[in-house]
Amino acid sequence: MANAPKVYVGSAVWRSVDPLHLKSLLQLLVDPHYGYFPQVGDALIERARGMSASYFLRKTDAEVHLSLDSDIIEFKKEAIDQMCEQTRKYDIVGGVYICRSVARTFPATFFEEGVKVTFAHDPTPVPVKWVATGCLAVHRRVFEKMAETMPLLHEKDGDRAFYDFYETMHYNDPSMGWIKLSEDYAFSERAKDLGFTSYINPAIRLGHLGQYAHRLEDMAQDILQPQALTVERSGRYWRIECEGLKETPESMGRLPEGKGEEIRQRFENNGRGVRRRNQKNERKALTTASP
Repeated sequence: MANAPKVYVGSAVWRSVDPLHLKSLLQLLVDPHYGYFPQVGDALIERARGMSASYFLRKTDAEVHLSLDSDIIEFKKEAIDQMCEQTRKYDIVGGVYICRSVARTFPATFFEEGVKVTFAHDPTPVPVKWVATGCLAVHRRVFEKMAETMPLLHEKDGDRAFYDFYETMHYNDPSMGWIKLSEDYAFSERAKDLGFTSYINPAIRLGHLGQYAHRLEDMAQDILQPQALTVERSGRYWRIECEGLKETPESMGRLPEGKGEEIRQRFENNGRGVRRRNQKNERKALTTASP
């Protein structure tokens, strides 16, 4: 894309970069429109993000700041290109990923009340209340405007001086009362006060790495195929609508229902063989124990 924006990739890295993240990231780094500047060496995430965005603003001529956290995976270059391009019109555009849980999970981005968002093929940005920063493109003009409202902190620290764009805040929500906004939600709220709306691109799909204790019972789970999903928030609750297309037993190495009679017979024969061996061992044990 000849007129593509110059993008500063300011990834927040904690201890390491996962190979799955790197696999997706490499697609971007072969494109000269992207420069990779991981932010490391700070345990306070709001400060790390502020340093990254401030260096982008003060020391580079890049047009778009792209946050790509090191635990975000499976992003496609075409989708990231599109998201960065969309900031020229929409200012702040993110990709949606879920919180790292299996039993109790929901989008890390906070949707507007009662707005249904369909995640399929339409990339038209949808406004949200607060957007997560794990995969987020922000146009330079947002930071320029925000910097006018706050001091430059740690100015004597040179390149590590920063504007506190992501400082957490207390927020009086009409339905939840006083709450504490995380650094990403606080950024969205701060931008909103300056006239900028946060958006998501619902055509983007992402993976979010986390720890999970795998159990034997996982073999009995139904796994959904990738498919169109419609997600809606009402207060603290979420509703998901989809066709419910499941992965086939064959694709997961399981015995198909109503099929595979040869395989089923093999399982049954194995079972009979085990029972015969058990009976033989029991008879042998009784014979040995007899006086």
